[in-house]
Amino acid sequence: MFFLLGSGSGSPVEARIAHRADIAIIIVILIALAAILGVAFVIWMRIKNYYKSEAYLEKERSRKTKYKDVQKLAKDNNLSQKDINTLWDICRLTDTNNILYSIKSNNEVNELFHTAYEIMKQQNLLTDEKMNDFFTTLFKLEMIVAQFKKVISTRQIPVGCVIFYISNEGEQYPFSVTQNTKDFFTAEIPEFIYKSQRRPELLTRSRFTFRTSDGLSYNLITRIIRYNEGNDGKFYMVLSHSEQLECQAQRHYKREFFERECSFKAVKVNENPGKNEEVYTFSEKEYPGKITNISAGGCCIQTTLPIKEKQYIGVTLPETGIEETIVGIIRKTRKLPTGKLALHIQFIQISLSTKNRIHTLVYKYEL
Repeated sequence: MFFLLGSGSGSPVEARIAHRADIAIIIVILIALAAILGVAFVIWMRIKNYYKSEAYLEKERSRKTKYKDVQKLAKDNNLSQKDINTLWDICRLTDTNNILYSIKSNNEVNELFHTAYEIMKQQNLLTDEKMNDFFTTLFKLEMIVAQFKKVISTRQIPVGCVIFYISNEGEQYPFSVTQNTKDFFTAEIPEFIYKSQRRPELLTRSRFTFRTSDGLSYNLITRIIRYNEGNDGKFYMVLSHSEQLECQAQRHYKREFFERECSFKAVKVNENPGKNEEVYTFSEKEYPGKITNISAGGCCIQTTLPIKEKQYIGVTLPETGIEETIVGIIRKTRKLPTGKLALHIQFIQISLSTKNRIHTLVYKYEL
């Protein structure tokens, strides 16, 4: 009986030994796993630190642009497939370095696009459609870069910048910033404003708007501290600084400001044109005007005629080399201090070739 109970694999001693062996194996496995995880963590940290290192960043900056770089830029900034195609063509033609690092200012953006424009022109790659896509993408890139340097305080307004005072009636009066200090900024104002009832009252909340060199427009609210008459015979307003700035929604096209002669005429709209009939017919009577700004999407014309909003208008721009009479609609009229009327016009019928001609005028490119 003793022999039968004391032999075989069921001995308590053997069970304890087997149990200890199992525990030892588990401990060894855990130690091995910990060692593997430790090594993996060290490698991961080194890789992570490398991707943050100046050596890696310099390598990324200096390599040529890949298609995936353009895709990443597009994804981060909601660019369209047309923008991707256009930007990829530009990067390939110019053999530019990584686009994610090479366009941190609008000077860099314009240098890249101008170089590409000259190459595309030499190789006859600029169809009307491709040219329109080119300038559309250029404007979007300018707006993306401009977002990097948003203005958050009036302390950032540079001397020489023109700010427009917006009256309660919606009229805009241009004032030029002449000084910007830590505690206040100063703007020169026209004499007729200084001596009229139109000037903003002291210490009241007044509305202004201005446009940065990168093309962003801002509305702001501030207060006029005092008015000064300078020794130079000019008139100035001293304004308190403000952080109440609001970046306005951007237009679709870049706008250029200048003064050129133009003409315009009334347009009749045929609501139900038949076969071979025109939708728009032009009056033979033309009126002179002065164009003060323009983009591929619209323009502003000054005139002495009392024209109402929502009228259709045909615009001719002889000084720009454009032969087409562009059809537009007057979205807003604004009475100027000179007594003239400013017509804000949105183009509604314009050919691609004319749009491209306006693009080249705005960006100062040669056809």
